[in-house]
Amino acid sequence: MRLKVFEFDISNSVLINTQTQTQHHLTRTEAQVLEQLANHPNQVMSKGQLSCAGSQQAVMSESAVAKAIFTLRKYFGEPYIDLIETLPKKGYRLNISTPPPEWQQQLAQRKKLIILASCMMLIAAITLITAMHQYIWFKTAESPVRESRVVTLNNHQQIELIWLQSPKKSSQQVSNMEQKIITAFNLCPIVKWRDVYLAFSNDMQVLNISMQGYSSNGELLVRNIKTSDFSLQPNFISPNWLQEVSLCD
Repeated sequence: MRLKVFEFDISNSVLINTQTQTQHHLTRTEAQVLEQLANHPNQVMSKGQLSCAGSQQAVMSESAVAKAIFTLRKYFGEPYIDLIETLPKKGYRLNISTPPPEWQQQLAQRKKLIILASCMMLIAAITLITAMHQYIWFKTAESPVRESRVVTLNNHQQIELIWLQSPKKSSQQVSNMEQKIITAFNLCPIVKWRDVYLAFSNDMQVLNISMQGYSSNGELLVRNIKTSDFSLQPNFISPNWLQEVSLCD
């Protein structure tokens, strides 16, 4: 989450100054207070509201809220001390200016270009794999497949998860994404897909998923989908996104 020159990594409770690359690891209280302010920018939040941390009951004291505000201002430093404004007898407000329309248009254009380039790379990789299967007598080219594994679903169907060559990624990140995809497939009565190809974009902000299978009459089926995440700790696959794309179809 962007706060002027700062980046707030909510999942890891880290506040990063992008100018100096200084990192501050926030306590649970500091992270909860900053998250509530960031979720309600330019709005006055009382100590009572902040002490609830988004729940129905208080999870911290109001004095703990005041201490957290003091520490956060120290992390922001003198040039950005007014980022959190105190309104006497009312509460606190996180002052963030709205990005100009030109900046939003540039960001949207950049996302489109990244997604388009990623799709072209994935299509080229899939075409190469198909050609290798159809014309095996030709000299074998270097495979774009990085790793793969066969998974047996709850309905006893089998699918193969295939990771194409991508920038460096952690095994934990791969495991989490595979588990989310497998869980989604297990909710399907019947899965018509047999091969699921996965690949990241070069900047690790777009995940491409290409699925191949066969219809009941033997016709080849192909479906390409993608999801983007521009945060510091990309998640890519969320329950809402899975519900929208419906991997069963």
